[in-house]
Amino acid sequence: MANVTLVATMRDEGPYLLEWVAYHRMIGFSEIVVCSNNCVDGTPALLDALQARGQLRHIPCDPGPDDKAQLFAYQQVEAVLSKAWPDVLMVLDGDEFLNIHVGGGTVPELLGSMPQATAMMINWRIFGSAGHESWSADSVLQRFRQAAARNHGVNRSFKTLFRNPGHYRCPLLPHGPGYARADALRCIRVVDGAGQPLPERYARSEEFLQTDPGAVTWRLAQVNHYNTRSRQDYLVKHWRGGGLGSERWDRASNWEAFNRNEETDLSIERHAAATRQAVTELLADPLIHKRHNQCLNLYGSHVEALAKDMR
Repeated sequence: MANVTLVATMRDEGPYLLEWVAYHRMIGFSEIVVCSNNCVDGTPALLDALQARGQLRHIPCDPGPDDKAQLFAYQQVEAVLSKAWPDVLMVLDGDEFLNIHVGGGTVPELLGSMPQATAMMINWRIFGSAGHESWSADSVLQRFRQAAARNHGVNRSFKTLFRNPGHYRCPLLPHGPGYARADALRCIRVVDGAGQPLPERYARSEEFLQTDPGAVTWRLAQVNHYNTRSRQDYLVKHWRGGGLGSERWDRASNWEAFNRNEETDLSIERHAAATRQAVTELLADPLIHKRHNQCLNLYGSHVEALAKDMR
């Protein structure tokens, strides 16, 4: 059986971590590796509890003031995984869920639908706040159902599910592997979210690329990107800044750009009941339950302090 590994970097995702882990294990990722850094909400302690339960591997990171936190984390993961690269690899963030439309919605079925491809570039579908002002520990998948229309520009970015990580000099980057090795280029077959071949520039991935305008497709899969969640959650996201730098973007203009609620998308909800059951089983572990509740309390206090400062 193929080793299919999911890598993520997380900061202050505690209230939403159990659902994210349970969902991605359920759809077929055989290993999950999560890096954390500079959290104020107890995320690292919850990750440690999940690691003790065999749900994931936690790599605490301590990037320096001049480091880009995400890239620093990927270097730590690469040092571990490069000793024996997994068969298949993907990088997602804590607010991104791989939503597969093939068969029963599992990773093996998606891989089986494109046996000749070595990399699938799967477009985002940006989900907005659905009018929610306050954060909640309720299911992200069922709370946020409103999303951007297909041809809105916010959906043009993608995440990459790919085979043969050793074919790249930089296999771990936020949106997909980069800098393909010259001797491996002839072996790389890149397709879009409908399984259609993409030009060689996507195989090389030596710069940040997006899907061409009008070419976004979710026929086989999409990445549900809950970019904003609620307005209070967005305060936390803005406070922590970007993972590729310490700068903080203009909160109002970015909220307007990514708070997309034009269409209803319920496609991921076929997994909702199974995900809830998996979360319930995780919470039956006393340590996980305790750490999860600590995250809720710390996150709530953090939101309250940020909201007070914004007044």
